[in-house]
Amino acid sequence: MDQTPDHTDPAFLHRFKSGDEQAFTSIYDRYYYTLFLYARQWLKDSRDAEDVTADSFVKLFHHRQKFVSLSNIEAFLKVTVRNACFNNLRYHRIRNTKRDELIYQLSQEEQPDFGWVSAEETFLNLVFAEIDRLPEKMREIFILSFRDGLKPAEIAQKLGIRVRTVSNQKSNAIRILKAAISQHPELVVFLYLLQR
Repeated sequence: MDQTPDHTDPAFLHRFKSGDEQAFTSIYDRYYYTLFLYARQWLKDSRDAEDVTADSFVKLFHHRQKFVSLSNIEAFLKVTVRNACFNNLRYHRIRNTKRDELIYQLSQEEQPDFGWVSAEETFLNLVFAEIDRLPEKMREIFILSFRDGLKPAEIAQKLGIRVRTVSNQKSNAIRILKAAISQHPELVVFLYLLQR
């Protein structure tokens, strides 16, 4: 007797939506290889294609209760793989572009200005020492803003605080750093860079 499940059977879809392992495995077995081949059309590295394909099934599992038919599942998987391939390609393109820019800039520098490097090192040492002295929440906000590049709304959401609190803490951190740096006139130029 054939044990292949009838994917058009409403009971099968119900089992799938309920998180039934056999139903999910059946969907996985039915679509994995086709989706992997689809991803390989876009991605050079088969490991990237495997990751993209596997991730699409993880997303499918998390959204399984939203599907009303097998065709919805199939469309979701294909769109998810396609979008992940585009994101992968965009990531590699940006990374390669940044690498090429860095190589170009490094090749254009004939003789480094060690005076500038020394001033920059002194400035960074002073800033990092002052950052370490900031109150814990203020330090966390400052790092999320300047190191990680998050906007105040993103920081507020991440930390579960108000946007206004983030802005105030960030302003206070800059004020404290300015006061520390202003005691070193040779480093005042960096104050301008800090505020940009």
